[in-house]
Amino acid sequence: MADNQNISPDDQDLKLARIIGEALPDLAVLENTSDPLLSQLLAYKSSASQPAEPISSEAVWDSIQSEINESSGSARILHFSPTIRRYAVAAAVVLVALVGSFFYQQLTAPAMVGESFATAETLTLPDGSAVTLRPYSALFAVDVSDESAEYKLTGEAYFEVSHDPSRTFSVRTDQSEVRVLGTKFILSDWGSTSTVYLQEGRIQYTALNSRQSVQLEPGQTSSISETTATPQVTATEETPFTDWLNNDLVFQNKPVQSVFNELEQHFNISIQAQPVILQENLSGSIPLDELDSVLGDLELVLGGTFSETGQNSYVFKPNS
Repeated sequence: MADNQNISPDDQDLKLARIIGEALPDLAVLENTSDPLLSQLLAYKSSASQPAEPISSEAVWDSIQSEINESSGSARILHFSPTIRRYAVAAAVVLVALVGSFFYQQLTAPAMVGESFATAETLTLPDGSAVTLRPYSALFAVDVSDESAEYKLTGEAYFEVSHDPSRTFSVRTDQSEVRVLGTKFILSDWGSTSTVYLQEGRIQYTALNSRQSVQLEPGQTSSISETTATPQVTATEETPFTDWLNNDLVFQNKPVQSVFNELEQHFNISIQAQPVILQENLSGSIPLDELDSVLGDLELVLGGTFSETGQNSYVFKPNS
């Protein structure tokens, strides 16, 4: 390659660069490649699970180039000028880092157990436990073994955990963790707050930001937010927590902000309103059938109008 300034459109290295560029950021499509350079780069993915060490760019490039020459029988990238070689070395290191990062994320990401969309979905876990996901919620398996089962929840769900004294069962949200042996409870993670309600059994509820824990008995609830240091336990009625299982929304002296947050989770929407409206308290119940009907009912209660401002976005304005 005597003249690096005049590269043919059919040049193999140029084609390789295009392949990589088209694959980003979804590098998984390169796994079945027959290109020797990509094959060697992808071989570095196993290093992602090892302790991080400084990358020697020259060592990476020399190793890749050596493998290519041995496997292809003829040098394909041997005669780069020093300037072009520096670019090639840098590109190799960048791609190795991207590939390593991609496969590390794939290996460490929790596996999705199930998700719900416009309607609630009930899942049966391997131990026989049942989980009913509220609309637009998801459950992920973090670590499941014979000794323990750890899950991650986004949204809200009703858990009926099978009793097994030899095996701990735990569920995490972004702010909290629930640990049980056998019980029934509601756990939510929306509106920047995690809330649990215990229907049956006994649970330990922990704030992840402070590691402070409380024990809950049936009929008790507790909430954790990003600013909560120690969760507090409160005795309460069951209906406002299990209402969505019957496709209802029940609120008792509840701030409008909290009602809107719950509707945002249930219908996968966003609602904006003036602060003075959000601070008002509401009591009552609304069937969670069609979104238009729910918003219409709230318009009568709040004395105003919901207007659609974009896809799945609404704003409430009080009557003048």
